[in-house]
Amino acid sequence: MTLISPNPYAAPKASFEAWNGAQCAYESTQCWRQEDILIAPVDAYLPPRCIKCNKPASMDSPRAYMWHHPGWYALIPILVYMVACLFVRKRAELVLGLCDEHRRRRRHRSMAAHAVGAFGAIALLGAVFLGKFWLAYPAGVLILMSAALALSGQHLLRPVRITEQEIHLKGCGSAFLDSLPPRCHT
Repeated sequence: MTLISPNPYAAPKASFEAWNGAQCAYESTQCWRQEDILIAPVDAYLPPRCIKCNKPASMDSPRAYMWHHPGWYALIPILVYMVACLFVRKRAELVLGLCDEHRRRRRHRSMAAHAVGAFGAIALLGAVFLGKFWLAYPAGVLILMSAALALSGQHLLRPVRITEQEIHLKGCGSAFLDSLPPRCHT
């Protein structure tokens, strides 16, 4: 009888006991993957692993996600869209983890967005108060770049669907997803 040795190149498997920062106790939650989508209960504490690279991570405070069916975008031209979304959107809160490297990247992107926005505001003020209106174009470009940086760094995961029991998220790293079991069809 031969023993099968574990694969040293396999991604580490995440613990399915989630850390509850308020109680410092472990509670069992079940999350799984379906292709490149993470599926978890709406009030889940994800495993204490980085959602991007699967390294051990410190857990964040709960993060709220909202979603509504894409068909509601048909109402965008109408002011009713904004009111309708308040009633049809679903909400879920997750506690997720980031390793130090990904937390640092996120912080640097946020600082870069603030710096680029400040330079854009200074250029816009220079265009107005110094009468150098050619500065308005680079100022606008800098302000748009700042907004793009801020938006790209703000969202770690993107909700694809939220039901009463589950949230489906895109944006997790493949190493983290590989550590989760595939969805069991019952």
